[in-house]
Amino acid sequence: MTNGEINCAIETLLSRHRLALLPNHVIDRDGRRMDMTSARWKFNVPTAHATFDWAKHSDGNVIVGYAVRRWAAMLLTQQSGTSVVNALKTVVGALRGRTCDADTGDGALRQHWELLSSIEHADDLQDALRRHLMKSIQVLRARKAMDGFYLLRSWYLWSAEMLECLGFDEEFALDLDDTPVAARYSRLAVELEDEECGPLWDTEVTVLRRALAEDRSPARSHVMQRAAVALSLAYGRNPSNFCLLRETDLSNRLAGFNVPPQWVLSIPRIKKRGQRVRQQFVEERVSDELLVMLQDLLAMNQGIDCGGYPRPLFMRADADAWRAGTGVDEYAYHMTVKEFLWLIRKFATRMAIVSPRTAAELRLSSRRLRYTFATTMVELGVSKTVLATMLDHSDTQHVRVYYALKGRRLTRILDQAAAIRLGPLMKLFKGTPIGTSQAETGKVSPDKKIRFVGDMNAVPPVEIGACGQPRSCSLDPPFSCYLCPKFQPYVEADHQAVLVELIRGREARRSRLGMRLSVQMDDVIYAVAEVVQLVAGYGKRNGKQT
Repeated sequence: MTNGEINCAIETLLSRHRLALLPNHVIDRDGRRMDMTSARWKFNVPTAHATFDWAKHSDGNVIVGYAVRRWAAMLLTQQSGTSVVNALKTVVGALRGRTCDADTGDGALRQHWELLSSIEHADDLQDALRRHLMKSIQVLRARKAMDGFYLLRSWYLWSAEMLECLGFDEEFALDLDDTPVAARYSRLAVELEDEECGPLWDTEVTVLRRALAEDRSPARSHVMQRAAVALSLAYGRNPSNFCLLRETDLSNRLAGFNVPPQWVLSIPRIKKRGQRVRQQFVEERVSDELLVMLQDLLAMNQGIDCGGYPRPLFMRADADAWRAGTGVDEYAYHMTVKEFLWLIRKFATRMAIVSPRTAAELRLSSRRLRYTFATTMVELGVSKTVLATMLDHSDTQHVRVYYALKGRRLTRILDQAAAIRLGPLMKLFKGTPIGTSQAETGKVSPDKKIRFVGDMNAVPPVEIGACGQPRSCSLDPPFSCYLCPKFQPYVEADHQAVLVELIRGREARRSRLGMRLSVQMDDVIYAVAEVVQLVAGYGKRNGKQT
């Protein structure tokens, strides 16, 4: 039923009690007009297709339907469209005995809901509705879905205060308000502890960064995938923050001056109460690696004509017809959150990233990248207030759980056995092993030979290989060599001695400087361990001792 149809159905009742008719539109919290004339409400959410179709819920009592819609119209003036549509789905689902669209529902509660629909008089509705709510709460409790109780209670309390004359019992509302309910369970706390849904481990972050660095695909969807993953890893924001980005948000703060550029990204806030979207921003410095990915994305966007619409950073190929006629039509070329999440999932699949920890395909999601960013910031000593700002929270309430995990996600112990096991899985070594006989025949010039002389302490020089770079190297040999595709390690060299010394140096840094500084050489350690395994395999195949 539409608002107009409900108004006609109970017109006499509303007139008798001098109650307002259901409106044809409402001005939401952000000052946008939202149309309510049709049975399908389209909420002004810039980053999603947020709808509620009343035609799918037309089997209820018309008075209850009026009360729910009046409550939703009130919420729209105070909360975001996303919060209101979720509240509607929760309350209507609880009343109908369904916790989700795919749920078949509770049979007894559904039957009672259908009987409720035949009641036309407010006096008859009071007792029946009270019994129905008690049954709804029992179903929620049995299904361990008591999160829905808070919204169900909120709706009834408001209705009892504003619409008592329609059959809502104020005394029963007070009883509901006093009903003891266990504290809401924190999905965040549970997911942080989950090895498949929680923060990525250090080794997983390493292989993910390596995949980002190696991906050179020019396809537009692949460029967007890289940018989506890199932004989520760098800043830890929600997908909605990134979906709201526009090309103008990337800027050089020192443009016009004869100095090196200082690139910043102005990320819109989405959890600032009383502020419309894209009204407040947080400026973040952009690294050189991330800048290249964002500029590649801007170059790809040039082929799309947005007409008079603003140009988003993550741009659709054509205008989103769903947004036409809504209060968010200016976001016609912006991606939705669902599309952004798809980019992240597809990157892990396309690059076939394997987790060194599980030896299975890495499960990548925006939420996991956000958790990874937060736990990393905690390890770096960031305060709760600063972390809340980084994660776009309005207060520190929701960031405290990250501090309970402090220290759990770092690889505290990395011995030789662990390095040998994980090294081949990390696939950080990209060079080509060669035999020392090539060096003896003069194929490697003396200035290209590489020697290892220790990490934290000096050790007898170990000739480990040759540099295949035709020009001068700008990296940090010999530590950077094992990660360089131009490195040519000797198969007869003592790479095992290099590995032992690097692990010894790691332990020394951990005891003197702390864990966060000690893990900075882990990439090199894993690459050396991979080379140790490679040359061992070479020796077995050729009957040589390595």
